[in-house]
Amino acid sequence: MSSKIGVKKSAAELADVELFVAVDTGGTKTAACLVNLHAPQDNCVLGRGLGSAGNPFSVGFAEATRAIGSAIDEACAAADQDCERVSRLMLSIAGAANPQISQQFVHWAHDTYQVDQVAIVSDVLPILAAGTPNCCGIALIAGTGSIAFGQAADGRTKRCGGWGYLLGDEGSGYSVGRSALSHALRELECETLWHPNSLTEAIVSALKVKTVMELTRTVYTSDDPRSFIALLAPLVVTAAEHGDKKAESILDWAATELAELVARTADLLDGSDAAIPLALGGGFLVRSERIQEQLLEWLRKFKVKHVAKLVTDPLEGCIRLAEAQFAGTW
Repeated sequence: MSSKIGVKKSAAELADVELFVAVDTGGTKTAACLVNLHAPQDNCVLGRGLGSAGNPFSVGFAEATRAIGSAIDEACAAADQDCERVSRLMLSIAGAANPQISQQFVHWAHDTYQVDQVAIVSDVLPILAAGTPNCCGIALIAGTGSIAFGQAADGRTKRCGGWGYLLGDEGSGYSVGRSALSHALRELECETLWHPNSLTEAIVSALKVKTVMELTRTVYTSDDPRSFIALLAPLVVTAAEHGDKKAESILDWAATELAELVARTADLLDGSDAAIPLALGGGFLVRSERIQEQLLEWLRKFKVKHVAKLVTDPLEGCIRLAEAQFAGTW
C-alpha cells in the first residue's frame, strides 16, 4: 500500500468525505497522518505530522498526549483542514493491551477532538497489517524497545518480548545504545587511545564529553534516559559501516537476539512447515541493513522458514486496519 500525500483539498471538496487520523507513537517519535478513507489507497493521505516520543511508559501520560496532539494538529494543518472535521481516530501505542491505559487515551481523544470513534491498538498490529497478508504471520519491532507478535489464520496470537528496558528489550535501539555506552566507559576508564571513526570517538563526540563522570552525568540527567540511550544506536550503525569491530559485534549480537524472538514466536504459534510471513518494523531495525541481513541469516540457521517484508511506515498498517477496526474485527 502506498500512502503518498495528496493535493490539498478545500473544505467544500471534502464536505462529503470521511476524515480519519492514524497515529503511531513510540519511544523516540510520534507520527500522524490525516486520511480520506473514501479516496484511492495511493492518494488517501492528505497531510502528515510529527511529534516527540509518546510512549506513556517512558514519558508519562501527559507528555504522551502532548506529543500525539502535536502530531495530529500538524497533520491537519498540513492539509489545511480543521481537526474538528475528523470523525475517526486510531492510536497505535505501546501498552495498548493494558485496559486502564487504553481507556485513558480513549477519554482524552474524545474530550480533545470530539471524534465519533476512537480505536487504541497495540504498536505491533500496524506492522503486522502492513507487512503480512490478511494480518497473519509475525511482526517484529525493534525501535527503542523490541517485541515480536504473531497471529495465526485461526485467530490464535502469541507475543514474545516487549518486557521493557528493565527486563528485556534485547536487540532494540536502547540495548544497542547501552552496549555502546558501556564500551565507551570502559575505554575511558582505561584511558585507551581509540582510532578515528571508532565507536568510542563517535559517542564522546556526540555527547561532548571527555571523562567517565561527564558521560554518566549526561546520561543520568537527561529527561528521558531510555530514549536518550536509544538515540545513540545510529552511531553504532555508522561505526560498523566504517569497520569498527566492536560496533559490528554489538549489531550482530542484537540481530541474534531479535532472531530468537522470532523463533520463539514461530515455535509457539505455527506447527506447519510453510514459510511464515514476517513483517519487520521499528526505526532501529528499518535503518540498519546489517541488522536486517544478520537477522535473516540467523533465522535460516534456526531453520525458521519465512518470507520477510520491511515496513518503513507503520501508518500504512493503521490505514489498512481502519475498516476492520471500526467494524469490530480488532
